[in-house]
Amino acid sequence: MAEVFRALEPRAAGEPRVVVLKRMLPHIADETDAQQMFAEEARLASHITHPNVVHVLGHGEIEGQPYLTLEYVPGCDLWRLNRRLTRDSRKLEHDLVVYLVRQILNGLDAVHGATDAAGGTLGIVHRDISPSNVLISIHGDVKIADFGIARSDVNAFEANTAVRANGKLGYLAPEQVSGGEVDQRADLFSTGVIAAELFMRRPLFAGGSELAVLLAIRDAEVHPFVEFLPQLPEGLGSVILKALAASPEERPPTARAFWAALDPWQSRPEEVLRAELAALVGSIAAESRLRKTRADTIPRPTMPPTPLLLSDEHPSTTNVTPLEYTIRKPNGATVGPLAYAKVVEAVATGQIDGGDDISIASGDFQPLSSITDLYRHVPVSRMTPTTTRVQASAAADLSINFEDGGFVRALARTLIARRTGLWLCEQGGVRKEVYTKEGVPAFVTSNLAGELLGEYLVKERVITRTELDMALAVMPRFEGKLGDTLVALALVEPLELFQHIAEQVREKLLDLFSWESGTATFYDGVDPPSSGFPLRLDAWEILDRGLQRRIAAGLETKLILERGQDRVAQPGRIDTGLAVAALPDDLRAALRLCETPQSIEQLAQFVTEQPGNRDPQRGYRVAAILLSLGAVQWV
Repeated sequence: MAEVFRALEPRAAGEPRVVVLKRMLPHIADETDAQQMFAEEARLASHITHPNVVHVLGHGEIEGQPYLTLEYVPGCDLWRLNRRLTRDSRKLEHDLVVYLVRQILNGLDAVHGATDAAGGTLGIVHRDISPSNVLISIHGDVKIADFGIARSDVNAFEANTAVRANGKLGYLAPEQVSGGEVDQRADLFSTGVIAAELFMRRPLFAGGSELAVLLAIRDAEVHPFVEFLPQLPEGLGSVILKALAASPEERPPTARAFWAALDPWQSRPEEVLRAELAALVGSIAAESRLRKTRADTIPRPTMPPTPLLLSDEHPSTTNVTPLEYTIRKPNGATVGPLAYAKVVEAVATGQIDGGDDISIASGDFQPLSSITDLYRHVPVSRMTPTTTRVQASAAADLSINFEDGGFVRALARTLIARRTGLWLCEQGGVRKEVYTKEGVPAFVTSNLAGELLGEYLVKERVITRTELDMALAVMPRFEGKLGDTLVALALVEPLELFQHIAEQVREKLLDLFSWESGTATFYDGVDPPSSGFPLRLDAWEILDRGLQRRIAAGLETKLILERGQDRVAQPGRIDTGLAVAALPDDLRAALRLCETPQSIEQLAQFVTEQPGNRDPQRGYRVAAILLSLGAVQWV
């Protein structure tokens, strides 16, 4: 969002001071709230004065362009240092890595503990701790830089610039990826990633695409570092792993606590480690100066001006000849020719299946299963050995009618029994597949064209219809993956797209709770697919959100109005499959209350009065969940 210069600041006395000038780009300065966002960076950073934090010297605006004046740190950033070490096949000694990480934590401690003029804690979260934002001077100083997306708990200004407020993808905390609440412990996770990568000398979160990296972060898949642990001194890896915990509650509580936990492994004196780091950075800086001097002595040839490419087309979509596809059914009938996008839609919605053959650009017909980028869109239950089981109703392990309790009963039963399998939900011609892993929904598919990712993004105005058509036209280049295509074409930022995909898949699942007819048939032992977008859900929260929809739609009238005064109680013997300890607190409390018969109204009132509950409808949802689980029954 800005361009950065090295500059000379005139002084009243003495030589001019070398500073850094950070100037907002003109086209961004015109955006709503952008100048306030720049001012927020200056406001937060101005409250921090610490040797391990780049100091903001001033800020202002000239001709509508905001700028910041910053301390100049001669040297390089940690990203460049890492690159140099990799090139030279060198690695830092363990205690030097520990020293470097502890210097970052010293700076974070100052950032997190910053106070305003009245002494009140600001609660600053940097949100972008990454190697490119850690500067190392030729004197061995380690400084945190760039508060461009930092936020404070006090007088916070939330600019409408979410696309740029992502941070570096490989260093985000899981809660940043999933869109959850972010506090200062997210910065500790990012520091843990930096530490792990300094030890391993390779990225911690890797994948075939940016979306794959985000998925690995969301699930805190840190197995590359776990495999590296035997190469570290005993106990050191455990300290780093604690910072890399998926849950913020399991990480060190503060930067100071993380700093203290690393102390036993900083074996050499600080001045020795600082000098070693200074020498390393100094050699990189000297090499850079030499390279620049040599470049300046080479005459530059006179070149004719390069003509501008006057085209409105995206560079990745130029010279694309759309292919046409013809489908041949088992009975010999043909459909088409169709555009690629229409074929993908037909495959995803079950109009074309694994038994059909396809001809591309009038070529020979070949089985759909041999065309990887198309076959990946086939609903999983139709392309695995379980196909015959799913199609044969006699093979079903459980069947539930949606007219009696909807999907609440279905999900509650698999949840409490921790069953892995497939719920095949059908209503008229609509078909949805919900795969559960130990009772928790892990993956959802639908044959509704309107629930495909592209249609969802257009409906939510994330992209336009024209942009979707453009992405679909070149999707074969990206193995038929729309998400990767949209990111590659720069139509959507990776993190924004990731969170939209998560919400879209969740929405397909929540829609089932509002079905008033149809059946849900369960096939035990069917594993979720390895491809696609796996959900990471709190099943109790999904049950609660599903019941909220049912109540809003008037589908729980019988429970709330017609049977509000009827009583429920625990049965003589609770189902042994019911793990009472695994229930949410208010469900456990309500279940204990039902040791004696209670009316629904009494139960709802009891839940409403529980500490922290502010939702008057929560009690009715608790009653519905307990009834669905068989934990209580009508008496």
